[in-house]
Amino acid sequence: MSAEITPAEVDRPAHRAGIGAGPYDGRGSRYLAVLPSRLRGPIAEVGGMAQLLVRILRSAVTRPTGYWNAVIDDMHETVKQAWLPIAAALFGFLIFMSILTVQFFAMAGATQLFGPLLFLQAIRTFTMWIVSMVVAGVIGTALTADIGARKVREEIDAMMVMGIDPIRDLAVPRVVSLTLITTLIAVPSMLVTMVSMQLGAGYVAGQPSAHFYSNLFANVSSGQIVAVLLNCFLVGLLIGTICCYKGLTASGGPIGLGRSVNQAVVTSFIAVWILQLAFNSVQLGLFPNMGAFR
Repeated sequence: MSAEITPAEVDRPAHRAGIGAGPYDGRGSRYLAVLPSRLRGPIAEVGGMAQLLVRILRSAVTRPTGYWNAVIDDMHETVKQAWLPIAAALFGFLIFMSILTVQFFAMAGATQLFGPLLFLQAIRTFTMWIVSMVVAGVIGTALTADIGARKVREEIDAMMVMGIDPIRDLAVPRVVSLTLITTLIAVPSMLVTMVSMQLGAGYVAGQPSAHFYSNLFANVSSGQIVAVLLNCFLVGLLIGTICCYKGLTASGGPIGLGRSVNQAVVTSFIAVWILQLAFNSVQLGLFPNMGAFR
């Protein structure tokens, strides 16, 4: 005989019902039923993104062939879309920041410290933020819109019916290409940062270019450059995973697709901010000499 449901159990909120209530009856996700509804959604999304990231990495590593042609095509499109916004944003903002900052160094009589100190701070913070915002705003939106449109038109369901893995065919090439291009963009971004700061120092403080680059290269180590490249690699992997997840979970027609694109950009900004906080804390905690002036 089946157990009867009392009126008190019917009126009880879903998140306070017993384990396994509603859709949260899976082995891992069923424990979300005990959480308030406001926390349940964000935690479920973070778990879904983590699960998608694991599937992408497993597919890319265990079968590292068959998707590189798509990766090269996506990288070509990415370069065409992102090189001008990144260069313009970096050059314009850094020139403005350099002109303001070098005035304070000049008043203190420490213009020789301007290049090394500001460059190291810029490549760890400001340059990374510009790269992240442009990649998420230009490339990430296109990625989410592409995959989300396929989801809304039920093309992904058709692929699954035909036995084609959408993660392997759609997500893996796009995440790999976005990760690689974000890492490669770090090199010209650092060059633009260096040149714009040198122009600001020469225009305002009259510092010779030879003195600027001599002080700069004496304080920049290869470990700091590797840390920037690793940081960009993680940023690209994070943005690619978030945008793919938002595209694969898009629903509700054109309005829902537009909402997913907006959510992908906002979520990417928040995730990159958390990543930068953790990465810089760990980097400076393990290697404190990276922030020292020599």
